[in-house]
Amino acid sequence: MVHLEELNIGYNTLWDTLPSCLANLTSLQSLTSLQSLDITSNQITGNLSSSPLKDMTSLRVLDISNNLLQIPISLTPLYNLSKLKEFESCNNQMYIETMPHSWTPKFQLNSIVLSGYTCGYGATFPRFLYHQHDLYAVDLFDIKLNGGFPNWLIENNTKLEILNLSNNSLSGPFLLPIGQIPIEVGAFFPRLLLLNFSRNALNGSIPSSFGDISSLESLDLSHNQLSGEIPEHLNIGCFFLGYLVLSNNSLEGPVFSKIISLTNLVSLYLDSNNFVGKIL
Repeated sequence: MVHLEELNIGYNTLWDTLPSCLANLTSLQSLTSLQSLDITSNQITGNLSSSPLKDMTSLRVLDISNNLLQIPISLTPLYNLSKLKEFESCNNQMYIETMPHSWTPKFQLNSIVLSGYTCGYGATFPRFLYHQHDLYAVDLFDIKLNGGFPNWLIENNTKLEILNLSNNSLSGPFLLPIGQIPIEVGAFFPRLLLLNFSRNALNGSIPSSFGDISSLESLDLSHNQLSGEIPEHLNIGCFFLGYLVLSNNSLEGPVFSKIISLTNLVSLYLDSNNFVGKIL
């Protein structure tokens, strides 16, 4: 398969470890190098550190979701994949790996999807993401990450369109570079389509400048410790918002002080708060 550029063997019943010869698809023996590999939804086993994937340096897209692989949360085995742009690993077994702080990845990712059962305790936000500056999609859910919210992730990536950190244990206020809950969050998320911060321990109020993100289609801030009122500017400015979930917080006051302007709204969840009055 010396001309192969894309290989998709997903959704089969393949099992055992990946064969070492797979790395030959990116070696000098190939007339072209493999750029996209999808092994989703099989029963492939083994540790990413001993997998041929770590030697496939021509890969730009890699999806290893829904297998039986052991994945270090640091992703250090993939650090030499300098061309990697899109990585997805859901529902594998993740573990915490101690690594030198001086190690930095050679890749600059555009998107990352990472979730799965994490062995051990004390998993903090993956530090390799600190070195990423071209991300437009970050989807890290069900990993049980703890510690403070990674404000540097937003500082370093102004092209974010999708940010999903649901069902983790992040805590503290949602801060941006100005050092407080942002007045102009739209300046940091100019292209955002989806934002999911549910099931963390975020506190403070909902910034009114969410209303500046006219492209926003889905906002989920449920199961946190947010207080204050729903900002009226969110009602007015988010023209395309179809999914708004604010359940299980400590929000108060009227639901909306004026007539609801969210004409594209399909789902609205406001339960388990302290709202009063009537919906106009």
